[in-house]
Amino acid sequence: MSRAKFFLFIAFVLAAALFVAAAPGCSSNSSHQAGVEKPISVSAPSQPVPSATPLPKLPPPSEAEVKAAFHRIFGEDLIAQTDGGHILFIVGDFNGDQSEDIAILARPATGKLDDINSEFANWIIQDADKAFIPNSSKAVVKPPKPETPTIAKNEEVLAIIHGFGASGWHNPDARQTYLVKHAAAPFLGIAPSLSQKAIRAMHLPHETDIIKQVRNNRKGFLFWTGSLYAWHPEQG
Repeated sequence: MSRAKFFLFIAFVLAAALFVAAAPGCSSNSSHQAGVEKPISVSAPSQPVPSATPLPKLPPPSEAEVKAAFHRIFGEDLIAQTDGGHILFIVGDFNGDQSEDIAILARPATGKLDDINSEFANWIIQDADKAFIPNSSKAVVKPPKPETPTIAKNEEVLAIIHGFGASGWHNPDARQTYLVKHAAAPFLGIAPSLSQKAIRAMHLPHETDIIKQVRNNRKGFLFWTGSLYAWHPEQG
């Protein structure tokens, strides 16, 4: 083979090799993968967050447990009311946070009114007959001017301790407390808030337990509005 034909043959082989390398189906596997656009992953639609799992129901409290919780919050400022030597109380989830609360009938101790009504006291005093509940049918509602109620000498009130966590009102960190005027009445038991037509019409933010009572010879119930306690006569 002449030198000219040899160089021509070499040039032909190189050109053929370059053509084969550039062909779409003949590139190496790694090069092919690098040149292919990967599909965009689509995450599954977000699922609704499940509601909180109800906490286990606590066993009925002992008299000693009720006394300990009452003294932890109120010290010597209040006296728990008794009947036949037993403290008058009722338990339930009154504010709808899945933690058990307790309500205890009480009255001021002698000489303790200033401490009870102090603005620095560790509880909120409110009047169940003056609780403001916005009209759900109106877009804009102007609330009345808030009042600061006080507890009078020998006045019976309902002391409510909101629970905290699984141990509820037993928990030492359970400190949110209300002294509710016009709510110290005999207990008839508790019931779901939505069992009352009046409450269903209010469209309140939480489902709770209500305290059924007899006040001034009339049946009714005490319920949590979302920010305080209100008393409502039973319908029908």
